[in-house]
Amino acid sequence: MIEVEEARAKIQQVSTQQKKVETVSILEALGRVCAEDIRAKIAVPHFPRAGMDGYAVVASETQGASMEQPVCLTVIDSIFAGDSEHDFVKRQRTAVKIMTGAPIPTGYDAVIKQEWTDYGDTQVKIYQPSKAGDNYGAVGEDVQLDQKVISQYQLINSRAVGILAAQGIKEIRVLAPMKIGILATGSELVSLGTPLTSGKIYDSNLYTLAAFIQSSGSQIIFKEHCSDTIAELSRLIHEKIEEVDLLITTGGVSVGEKDYVPKVIQQLGGEQLFHFVNMKPGTPVMASLYKKRVILSLSGNPFASAVNLHLFYWSTLAHFMKCTELNLEKREVQLMEALKPSRIRRFIRAYEKDGVVSLVSKLHYSSVFHNTLETNCLIDQPAKKEFKKGDYVMVYYWKF
Repeated sequence: MIEVEEARAKIQQVSTQQKKVETVSILEALGRVCAEDIRAKIAVPHFPRAGMDGYAVVASETQGASMEQPVCLTVIDSIFAGDSEHDFVKRQRTAVKIMTGAPIPTGYDAVIKQEWTDYGDTQVKIYQPSKAGDNYGAVGEDVQLDQKVISQYQLINSRAVGILAAQGIKEIRVLAPMKIGILATGSELVSLGTPLTSGKIYDSNLYTLAAFIQSSGSQIIFKEHCSDTIAELSRLIHEKIEEVDLLITTGGVSVGEKDYVPKVIQQLGGEQLFHFVNMKPGTPVMASLYKKRVILSLSGNPFASAVNLHLFYWSTLAHFMKCTELNLEKREVQLMEALKPSRIRRFIRAYEKDGVVSLVSKLHYSSVFHNTLETNCLIDQPAKKEFKKGDYVMVYYWKF
């Protein structure tokens, strides 16, 4: 069996990368990958602006001010946010009443907070000295003209949307989403809304995988159930593979009598990249190449299927979209209870908070899924490695 990291590398070695580009509004770009560098068309701010409600002053004219001996200045104007920059000649020992975000008139180099004054309208008493630059937002303080504000292959988040809006940018070019197809195999599976009979179960894996994939920004082209027959599985893979960038199957991948996925891939002339990985749950996970598309075949057990998806889908997506931000987040945290060694590498459902991780349940079967609602990560326990309480372990965080 190969390791998870080697298996990921094998997928990336044969995977293509996205070249298709779309133009979308900046709100539609949320969660998408930027297709080009974006540079600032304007400085932010593009005029010097007040950082506080108060008075624009010349800092040197406030020196020595105190409660006992205030500096008195003549108020010659008032400026509010949204006003155009006022055009008047600066006179000595004057101040301009000013509101947060308003343009600071030429000749003044600081804004003194109104709390340090007597709030005067024609004359103002200053009770504390200021220095040049106090509460003064210089041109380009936030963003310089022609500064790169968004990088090519950067994931667009809510802050990026705000930065683009501050530039007056309405639309940007983003990479087209990855197209995904999902086939859930198993004659025991029935669709939602169908009455259950003995021996049948609802096709929950199809929806779990689809929800994770949809939340990742990828486009689900089809999601279908396939019975345990070689003919139907072969037909669906052959007919639909060219509609997608990645085909994900679940179930039928182990060594049981009706685990037909490996046989079907072979009969179709596909290339097996790997089958069986040193991991638990989801050991039988398999990847293949058929018609220049990767087929990622996951375990049919609910929890094992989710673990397989997370450990292989996100890295595949990050490679395809050329965006490392799409990879799973991982970090070392402290373990709150001992873990006995396992023959092979284990990924254990857990909950991390404030740098400490603990198990949430004693039910760790790959067929048990309900307790994942209490988790936010997976503990990565290497093969034959025993952990004591207080040891540090690596965790991979669920996405979404």
